[in-house]
Amino acid sequence: MEDSSGGTTPRSKGRKALVVALGALVAAGAGVALFLPDQKPQVAVPDRVCQGTVPGEHVTAFLPPTGEPFEEVRSTNFAAGASQGLGTCELSAGGQDLAISYRRIQDPEFTTETVARHASRPGNAPISLGSATGYVGRYKAALFAPCPYSEGRDDLLEVSIQVGETSEIKGRTARVEASQLTADAARAVVRHVVGCDGGTELPDSTPEFD
Repeated sequence: MEDSSGGTTPRSKGRKALVVALGALVAAGAGVALFLPDQKPQVAVPDRVCQGTVPGEHVTAFLPPTGEPFEEVRSTNFAAGASQGLGTCELSAGGQDLAISYRRIQDPEFTTETVARHASRPGNAPISLGSATGYVGRYKAALFAPCPYSEGRDDLLEVSIQVGETSEIKGRTARVEASQLTADAARAVVRHVVGCDGGTELPDSTPEFD
């Protein structure tokens, strides 16, 4: 607003100064945004996964901490008492995938000696958890627990985890994490899903490396 003499009033000067200041703040914010990386949301993994059966504590080691939210893409036959001898649980977060699965092996020629041969292959590290034996490899970790289909049989139950193609189980720390997650899954499946005889023979501890 101008006074009668054509000058500018103090109020109009204040408004102009405020507009200039706001413009400067917006410009500064835009400039900073150009140099800051995109802020990705934190990935929140539930306390239990796979239909609420498997502890989620060690799942976090195989999924990115930020990015696309956690999703239980597909989970079949993991609910307590719902076993059909075969189950799959597919998890995803941050653009990476993780699978947890189990299967009852009814081939009489597949024995603990067979597991030992798999464990001794190059790149694999043998592991054991009570009466279960297995291995940790580059993309997979597995434990084979005694789980007879009927009396007098020596069937094994395989419980495994498998990381996505863009991931890899590398180094001592990653192998320990993989063995811990596999042990969590094995205890849950053997005790609560399939109900194998001798499920209490799997201790609540980290598998041992041979």
